[in-house]
Amino acid sequence: MSNNEQNNGLTMVFAFFTGFMAGAVITLLYAPSSGRETRQKIRDTSIDAKNRTVEFAQHASSSARQGVQTLVEQGRESVHEIVDTGKERLHDAGEQVKSAVETGRKVSSDVRAKIAESIPGVGSEEADEGAPEEA
Repeated sequence: MSNNEQNNGLTMVFAFFTGFMAGAVITLLYAPSSGRETRQKIRDTSIDAKNRTVEFAQHASSSARQGVQTLVEQGRESVHEIVDTGKERLHDAGEQVKSAVETGRKVSSDVRAKIAESIPGVGSEEADEGAPEEA
């Protein structure tokens, strides 16, 4: 619910209570009662209206608090999902990098071996270096 809709709703509730109070006071003033009885009725009606208003405000506050808690919980869940997705993607990217490095090492090793084979005497010199020298 947007702020504008909330403001319109609160304005409507305020207008309703104001009209209720005005009607109650006018009704009491035109009722055939003594001044003391009329004042007591006005007091009782205003206390009743105050109590109803407090109950309504408490209910609205409770509803708003629950709405905020729900939004906070949903936000936490969303953040956890985003973090988990990020961790999975980071892990997958790391695995791809490891695989690419291993592939690069293998290709490099294969290329070195092919180059060594294609140059005469290079492959045999390496083999001779490892052998003990004869005097």
